[in-house]
Amino acid sequence: MSDFMLLTADGLQRVEKLLFKTLQGTQEEENVNAMCMHVVRAGGKRLRPRLTLLSAAALLHDQDGKFSDAVERLAAAVELLHTASLIHDDVIDKASLRRGCSTLNETDGNHAAVLAGDYMFTRCFVLLHALNCMPLFDSMAQTVSALVTGELDQLKRQGDLSVSEQDYCRTVYCKTGALFELACSGSAILFKRSDDEIEAMKKYGRLLGQGFQVADDLLDYQGRSDSTGKDVGEDLADGRITLPLIFALRDLCGKERADLEDAAKSGDFLRVRKTLDEIGALKKTQEFALQSAKEAAASLEILPKSPYRDALCEIALKAARRSA
Repeated sequence: MSDFMLLTADGLQRVEKLLFKTLQGTQEEENVNAMCMHVVRAGGKRLRPRLTLLSAAALLHDQDGKFSDAVERLAAAVELLHTASLIHDDVIDKASLRRGCSTLNETDGNHAAVLAGDYMFTRCFVLLHALNCMPLFDSMAQTVSALVTGELDQLKRQGDLSVSEQDYCRTVYCKTGALFELACSGSAILFKRSDDEIEAMKKYGRLLGQGFQVADDLLDYQGRSDSTGKDVGEDLADGRITLPLIFALRDLCGKERADLEDAAKSGDFLRVRKTLDEIGALKKTQEFALQSAKEAAASLEILPKSPYRDALCEIALKAARRSA
């Protein structure tokens, strides 16, 4: 088990209990809670709540645990927000599999899945209410706005081969970076840390999210379905133009570019992947993810050295290098 897993094991166990407690409502809510619990139990690495716990520890040096209840509530809220967004993403993407399990839209239909996602958003804000921190509420609301904006931008640009690196990075921030930003800076906002510390944690989360998403998009071209839990080539098939293809189109011209455009438009995944590999676009994408991770780690230098800061740096590098 890696250091960051060990450092967050006890706190995450309490966050898990809080998640399950939050999804136990009245008898009228029994059905929707069961649907939400199906998704929550599917698990995953719980990266975002772990980041909340580690960021708080790196900032607060909370040896006696006096801040732990508030931090764990924030971590659970972040995880619920993330899970709610995944449910909606699966509906939009018509996904049948998530984390190796059937999605709600696959088992219960789109209508029920959308409503379950909406319900989980409300549970997220219920958790935050007890923290009584309007700046944190504002940050959460901005994150939800970014998530919606990111999805709309992606839908608008579906199949658009003229998408630039700047366009892509803006969408990545909205879809992924904003939630990492909240997870990592939420404790700093809640406990009124200095503006410099808040901005440093936001930058770390934003760049971590960028490296994480770029690595994820790279896996769509060179990962394996049995390890990623989703079909390889899914992005291309759905018209999502991601960084490997953007780099390749930027570097090619004439007939070579036209051939790649034709392959992308027709969804010829093997032909596209072969071209990306031959011209080094996949390697450039990996380097971009690693550079994002290094910049994320550098932003933490404002914090005193500690095992928690080291763990945050470790997470950034692992996210950029991940194979699943």
